[in-house]
Amino acid sequence: MKKTNLSKSRRSSGFSFAEVAISSFLVMVLAILGINICILVFACSVNDKACRDAVRAAAQQPTSAKAQNFALASIKNHRTDGFFISPIALTNFNYNDFNGNPPPPGQCPLVQVTTSVDVTLPAPLIFFGTTLTNKMKFSQIYTSPIIKTKIVMP
Repeated sequence: MKKTNLSKSRRSSGFSFAEVAISSFLVMVLAILGINICILVFACSVNDKACRDAVRAAAQQPTSAKAQNFALASIKNHRTDGFFISPIALTNFNYNDFNGNPPPPGQCPLVQVTTSVDVTLPAPLIFFGTTLTNKMKFSQIYTSPIIKTKIVMP
């Protein structure tokens, strides 16, 4: 008579319910964390590009009023969803052309632009009972030399 070993056939069976439950929970946690990170990276990226484009547009203008208008127009070209990532805001604008006078030695006329964006994450981060905020703010500053200045020569 042949002996069959039942314990070997039971060991090679499929997943148990506990393994499926634990792995599905981990997959859900990692998916939520991945979505949060993707939103944060996208918000930082779009704010950086908007600030860079705004300072380039402002640096090509001869007056402060025109430069600020062009910077605002450039920022409006960068759209966000408005819910998770707020519209990009111009928080600081500094146009220094020395009022048409020649700049001091070692300095040049420059424009500085600061933009900011608020981010609301879809799921708050919870670690060991501590809830981290799901609202964050990114800001970016760029400085560029002014290309078209009107310097009055004596």
